[in-house]
Amino acid sequence: MSTVGHIHIVDGDEFSRNLTAELLASNGHEVSCWPDGVSAVSAAEATPPDLILLDLEVPNMDGFQVLQVLRQSQSCAPVPVLVLSGLRGEEILLRCLRLGADNVLFKPVSHEELLAWIENLLVRKRRYDRLANVIRRHLDPSVAYQIMKSPDQSLDMCRVHLAVLFSDLRGFTRVAESLEPEQTALLLNSLFEELVGCVVRYGGTLDKFLGDGLMALFGAPINYPDNENRAVCAALDMLQAIKKLDQSFVPLTGEPVHMGIGISAGEAVVGPLGSTARRNYTAIGDTVNVAARLTALALGREIIISHSVQERLDAQFRVKALEPTLLKGKSQPLAIYRVLPEQTVQVVLRRKI
Repeated sequence: MSTVGHIHIVDGDEFSRNLTAELLASNGHEVSCWPDGVSAVSAAEATPPDLILLDLEVPNMDGFQVLQVLRQSQSCAPVPVLVLSGLRGEEILLRCLRLGADNVLFKPVSHEELLAWIENLLVRKRRYDRLANVIRRHLDPSVAYQIMKSPDQSLDMCRVHLAVLFSDLRGFTRVAESLEPEQTALLLNSLFEELVGCVVRYGGTLDKFLGDGLMALFGAPINYPDNENRAVCAALDMLQAIKKLDQSFVPLTGEPVHMGIGISAGEAVVGPLGSTARRNYTAIGDTVNVAARLTALALGREIIISHSVQERLDAQFRVKALEPTLLKGKSQPLAIYRVLPEQTVQVVLRRKI
């Protein structure tokens, strides 16, 4: 059975456009037609199709310009583009290929040749989509995007300023002793679904799951000028999220969810760490260690932050200074703060650096 998909036809000639549309529709494809380059690009960026058939002679934005814009677009870059050109010559062919066309067919094109190329490109797109879905399921969305955008250089080891967040359930190991493994897995999956949503909502990166907790980065691989604001906003949302989880936890565990959160900020080295067989994208450095130690200090449903986080927070955040604490591995006590719960902060998140 042939592969079918959603195909955009971009052609300034109405007769040619309709003729191609009828051919594709009769072969089971979903077809959208666009008479000019500007509307075609806008439509493709709004809802990327599976394939674009592009004529070079279209008004408002010619086919060469359309190609260039599509290949620079995050959403449209993976979409195959098959150029159908009334203009002939090697120069036309090379220019299209250099701009990112998957192939160029010179008009008139037989129905059999056109359908064969469409089949090949749709199969290739399906393979790409499956691979992309696998990557997104196993990696944080921001890491997945960087890999797919620049696989050769986007995840090199580098030093960055970032905020690191740890969360950890309190007493869950004891509670899990009375549960079946399937029940434990169900509860943890529901917990992580909520917590990861909080991280991603504020542009963070899930570094790893840690038993019944997690580690998240704000500032890598995508850096923002307000990483600390984003991390604390995510932590506040996490506390709200676990309140909803009480409805599913309490009937099984007999008690509500208790979770401590620690956040520190500073420089760290981020990138792929591990062996040649397998590496994980992570952060290492004192900033990470401090965040982990602060998490151990946090009581149930409490957020503890370092001074490096507090001094960069928006003034709207309400925090309470705690007694300076000597953390394990440190020679001097550190100033720490508790983020007051039950607060709603209206901060404008700033764009990436």
